[in-house]
Amino acid sequence: MALQIINYANYFSYFYNKTDIESLKIRWFKGCSYDSDIWVLQDTKNMKRTYEIDWKNIPVGPNGDKLNNYYGAVKLIKMSLLIRASTTEKKLGMTNSAESLYKAAIMLFNFYRYLLLIPNISNLSSVNNSVINQLITDYSTKGLVVRLDLDSRAVNRFNEIISNGNVGAYTKTLKSTKYLKTNHEKIEFDNNMFSSELGVSARALQNAPKYQLLKYKTLKPLGYDLKGSGVIKNNIETQSETTIRKSISVVSSLMRQVYLMPDLFTENHRVDRMWMDDIKVSKLSKKKATTSNIKTRNIPRNVMYAVMDESIRWVIDYSDPLQNHFKHIKKVYKKKLKCIKDYGFGGNVESKTHYARRLTSEWIKSNKLANFPHSITTYRHQATSIEQIVNKHLVSACLLVILAFTARRRDEIYGLKSNCTYEEGGLWYLIVDQEKFNQGERALPTLKLVATAVSILEDLSAKGREASQFDNLMQVTDANSKHGKAWPDFNGFCDYVGIESKDEEGNPFIFADHQFRRFLAMAYYYQYRDPNLFTLNWFLGHESIEMTMDYITDSDGQWEMQQVKNERIIDLIESDFRPDKSLIGNEIAELFGLIEGQGEKRISRMEDKGKLVDKYVLNFVKDGACFGLTPDIKKRSKCLESGAIQCSSATKGSCEGCLNLLPVEQPINQINVTDLVWSSSPMLEVLQNG
Repeated sequence: MALQIINYANYFSYFYNKTDIESLKIRWFKGCSYDSDIWVLQDTKNMKRTYEIDWKNIPVGPNGDKLNNYYGAVKLIKMSLLIRASTTEKKLGMTNSAESLYKAAIMLFNFYRYLLLIPNISNLSSVNNSVINQLITDYSTKGLVVRLDLDSRAVNRFNEIISNGNVGAYTKTLKSTKYLKTNHEKIEFDNNMFSSELGVSARALQNAPKYQLLKYKTLKPLGYDLKGSGVIKNNIETQSETTIRKSISVVSSLMRQVYLMPDLFTENHRVDRMWMDDIKVSKLSKKKATTSNIKTRNIPRNVMYAVMDESIRWVIDYSDPLQNHFKHIKKVYKKKLKCIKDYGFGGNVESKTHYARRLTSEWIKSNKLANFPHSITTYRHQATSIEQIVNKHLVSACLLVILAFTARRRDEIYGLKSNCTYEEGGLWYLIVDQEKFNQGERALPTLKLVATAVSILEDLSAKGREASQFDNLMQVTDANSKHGKAWPDFNGFCDYVGIESKDEEGNPFIFADHQFRRFLAMAYYYQYRDPNLFTLNWFLGHESIEMTMDYITDSDGQWEMQQVKNERIIDLIESDFRPDKSLIGNEIAELFGLIEGQGEKRISRMEDKGKLVDKYVLNFVKDGACFGLTPDIKKRSKCLESGAIQCSSATKGSCEGCLNLLPVEQPINQINVTDLVWSSSPMLEVLQNG
């Protein structure tokens, strides 16, 4: 490329003495370069995980045309990804992982497919107000299948193939893996060939309901090997807040890149204005999101406590007996298999191993593991096999404990290595590779319980790490001594131990790392006697105080912790320890008085009070409470500096006399407030007592 970097140096990091854009190589490249036809991006935490982009074979056109058939299109997306991987500016799409860059590439491919299909243009230079308005409407109200009209297009094309008797051209004949020693073959429909003709990947059609059902009903009777029943459970008419925000943000970043750095793109893809720059993506995504498709943001209290209590028991009480039992049962299996082979029983190798497993299962049922309340009935494969119990359920329990009591992100947990915990001065620390904002490895204070969970994963992954020479804890060794990735399944764990983990619609609950992060943030902030917003911000690894505030004041969090905060504010306002001279206290008390004056039942009045204080942001200080970060009254906080509140004292220093402070005559930790009863839950007891 040899394009001078000097004009754009302020947009990038780590360029130093480099002179051209090409020198900004993507740090996740594995054996490739910017000009390579195939990009291989390697994850820096899980070195086995790679993402491949074949630039010569990306279908985008409605008639099966490839991306490289359109002038400048490959360079457009390649350069956009290069900028994302090198920039330090969020609005240019700053990206911090190989996976995020790969996902951005997929979104950009889909954006180009959209341009070719809907406004029917192939150059960004042809974009105008009409195109942008249509794009924003479609991206905020229609999922990918609807946006690209995939379902009806696929149905029409499939019917055309069937009616022309041309299905043979889309048929693959494969050797069946179930019958390796026979001549049995299976036939499959060539999904890649079919989807490529529509200008998309085969994965994009997986959620096309009418097409998938039609394909199943047509091809299954003809002997085709098809998975599932053809029925799609996903609702293609709905869009989550995250899906809308991410897809629009990627397109908006591209427009900004092209406008600010036109020389890096071909002339047909340059724009005369910074399209979409005035779009408030976050607000738009919240407004347009379909609630029925939004993942439950918080784990319901009854589910959370039950799951964590059970997980803690597995880590503390069950792990050693289970692992020892698994090792012993492996020896039993090997002994029985040897006997079968030595005595010359008939049948092939598979028959002998199956017979040995059956005999081992009988031994397991006759030799139950003491003090383990759940059933173990088989040797491997089944949900209640010792293999599944150790490699799936025990791993899940360890991860649940680590997630809940460290508030780390998923990839930070899944990227843990051996010796990542240590004890110093009676305190335990966990070393994590910070996922966002380039913070690198950090040693964070943690619990002995977390260190115990990590040590279990170290034991389970020991042989796998030795064999693979890859020092990652997410590895296990199966019943046949084969090594591979760990098998965590939180819903499977819940099913096995008898916990009903369902969402509001009765579907299996979707566990996400941010639910656990929010749980620990709120538990610390509303349970700990002297919480500090800035300490919490540091621990979570957030870039800003505002982001941490969102965690503890999330209006979507339909969870009892919100009520704990409300009850604390009500107690403070109505407390005998509160001085009369407090503007914020008097303001809220006056509003409470209006509610009390209504002729409603007490429970209704309490609900109204709860709704009232929902809007207040509470930050405890040593001798009172600070409401200075509440949006409506933030501007009158006297100690605002660089967007952050000092929050040091209600009655001393620069905070003295602040209109948004509620001082108390007795320290906050001595005031009797409504708390959750932690003594009834091992999980909260561990959290409370450290």
